[in-house]
Amino acid sequence: MLLKQQEFYRSLTTLSPGLVERIRRTIEDAEKKFSGKKEGGGGFLWEHSVLVAAQSFRLAAMEKESADLAALTALFHDSGKFAGGRYHADDKPEEEEAARLARELLEEAGLKMAAVGNVVRALRSLYNAGARRNRLADIVHDADFLSKFGYLGVANFFVKSALRGRNLESAVMDYLGKELTYAAVLPENMRTTAARRLAAKKSADTQRFYRAFLDELKDAHGMEFRIQAVVVRRPGGRSKRVRVSLALPASCGACGGKWETDFRTEKGLKCEKLEASIRCGACGDKRTISFCLPEIG
Repeated sequence: MLLKQQEFYRSLTTLSPGLVERIRRTIEDAEKKFSGKKEGGGGFLWEHSVLVAAQSFRLAAMEKESADLAALTALFHDSGKFAGGRYHADDKPEEEEAARLARELLEEAGLKMAAVGNVVRALRSLYNAGARRNRLADIVHDADFLSKFGYLGVANFFVKSALRGRNLESAVMDYLGKELTYAAVLPENMRTTAARRLAAKKSADTQRFYRAFLDELKDAHGMEFRIQAVVVRRPGGRSKRVRVSLALPASCGACGGKWETDFRTEKGLKCEKLEASIRCGACGDKRTISFCLPEIG
C-alpha cells in the first residue's frame, strides 16, 4: 500500500506530522501481538484501514464535510479490534476502545479538542444501532462497506479466507452467502448520496464476479454450488423481511443426498443475526452458517 501517495496522508501529515505513522504502529502492534507475528509486512487490518480512510476522505469532500476528520475516524474505526493483543477482549465493544485510542493519540498530537471530540463521537456511534446519527460516522460507514465490494473487495474476501485457513469449499459454503447478501443491497445500505452512486456499480460487479466464479469452480473442479435466495423475517416480531442468499452445494459431498435448510433470526450483541442450519436428508451431515443481517430490510 503506497501510503505516502494517498491524498489523505499528505493532508493529515500537514495537519500533524508523524500522526499517521503513530496510528499505524498502534494498529499493527496490536494485530502482531494477537497473531504472534513478529516480523514481515504490514497487517491486513492496517491495509483495510488505509483503504477506508482514502475512500472516506473522498466521500467527505463530495459531501462537503471535513475530509481530514473523516479520514482520521476511518483510520481508527477498527483500531479496537485487537486491543491488548486479544480479539474483542472482555466482550467490550471495540468502538469504545477505538474511541479511547483516538482520544489518546489525537490529544498527544495536539489536535484541537473540538476535532478530537468529533472523531470520538463518530467512532462511538459508528456501529451502535441505538446511537444518534452522525455525519462523520455515516461517511466512514459507507466507505467501510464500499471497500468490501467491487473487485478489490472480492480480492480482500479471498485474502481474509486464506489468512483464516479456509479452503475454497469452506469459503464459498460458509461465508460467500454474506458477501452475496450484502452486495445485493449495497446501494440501499448507503447513508450518503455520494456513496450511493458508487455502490450501484460495485454491487453489480461483485455479484457478476461471484456468479462467474461459481461457474468456473464447477467447470474446473466439479464443485457445483447453487445460489439459494430466501426471504426471512427479522427478529423481535418486526414485520420487515430481508432477502438473503446462500451458496450451497448442489448435493451433499459425503453421500450425494439433498440438503434440507432451516432458517432462524435472532437479536445478537451487535446486530440482527441469521442462522441457517443445513442438513443432508440422506446421511445427516450438517453445518451451520450465520452472519449479521443487512441493516436495511
